[in-house]
Amino acid sequence: MKLKQIYDVQNLKLRFKTKKALEIKTLKFHNGLIYGICGNFGSGKTSLLKVLAGEISETSGTVLYQGNKFKKSFFGKIKKHKDISYIDIKSVNSSLTVEQFIAKKFPNKVQQIRSRHFTSFQLEEVWKTPINLISDGEKHWLKSVIGVEKDPRVLLIDDYGMSIDSKSEIILRKKLIKMNNILGTTVLLSSSSDYFLKQFASVIFYLDNGHISKIRKGIKKNFSRKK
Repeated sequence: MKLKQIYDVQNLKLRFKTKKALEIKTLKFHNGLIYGICGNFGSGKTSLLKVLAGEISETSGTVLYQGNKFKKSFFGKIKKHKDISYIDIKSVNSSLTVEQFIAKKFPNKVQQIRSRHFTSFQLEEVWKTPINLISDGEKHWLKSVIGVEKDPRVLLIDDYGMSIDSKSEIILRKKLIKMNNILGTTVLLSSSSDYFLKQFASVIFYLDNGHISKIRKGIKKNFSRKK
């Protein structure tokens, strides 16, 4: 089955003043796959996710989403695409409790989210705790839950698997695989290690100093339907 291309990146350069963040000649992502983006701190993986999400604009080159450039406002700011969801640790910084935070984002399915993601003994306590008081691992769990529950066409999660134990990661992994299989969601996950990514990503891109250093195929996926 030939998959449709969802991102097409050509001659991408991203600079912050005089510092080079990204320099990628060509990169393509296809609809309905799970991708890993792996690299050490400072390799450019977060910058790449933000460019693909429309969070920041490339310095030069072309980034096409479904064949089109991101639309911009009169003042040149990228307009957020409703089908793309970018999730990082900053997405869950709040003084609200987890329950209040979920209720604010998903007012119509608070109890469903609680029953799906916060029924274990440890996470029941987290549910009533202010987010600024929970652990980094619990924040990373929460950000991934937010990403899954948003049900976007494209889900980008930064620092996947960071600070969480293997058992929790397996639970998250199953949720992402289910989302991918049933809804056909394209998933892009960044991580400083490929330990988790290579167990379920279809393709892993390795970044080094803003360049793609290597590409490795992962396991094949079957798709129920594509968005």
